[in-house]
Amino acid sequence: MPLIAIALASALSALPDIGWERERAEDAHQLMLCQIHRDQLADRGKQSQTYQQAKAVCDLLAREYKQNWDFDAHDALAAEAVDFFDLLQRGEATAVPPRKSDHALE
Repeated sequence: MPLIAIALASALSALPDIGWERERAEDAHQLMLCQIHRDQLADRGKQSQTYQQAKAVCDLLAREYKQNWDFDAHDALAAEAVDFFDLLQRGEATAVPPRKSDHALE
C-alpha cells in the first residue's frame, strides 16, 4: 500500500499549478471594474480631471493585463512544442496541399 501512495503523490506533484487562473481572474475583474467606473465618469464629461485619471489607470491596468496574460504569445510558445508529424500520424491533424491560387500570390 505505501508504494501506491508514493506513486500517487509523485503523480499529483507533477500537475501544473493553477494558481495563475485565480490571478488572471482577479486581474480581469479589477480591469472590468475600472472600465465600468471610467465609463460612468465619461457620462459626466470626458474633459473632467477625474475621468482623465480613471482613463489613465484603466490604460495602465490594460497594459499590465495584456503583458501578463497575452495568450497569443503563450499559445505561440506552446505551438512550437507540438510535433505536427506526430499529430498527422495519429489522425488529429490533416495535411492540406497548397492551392494554385496560393502560389499565384508569391
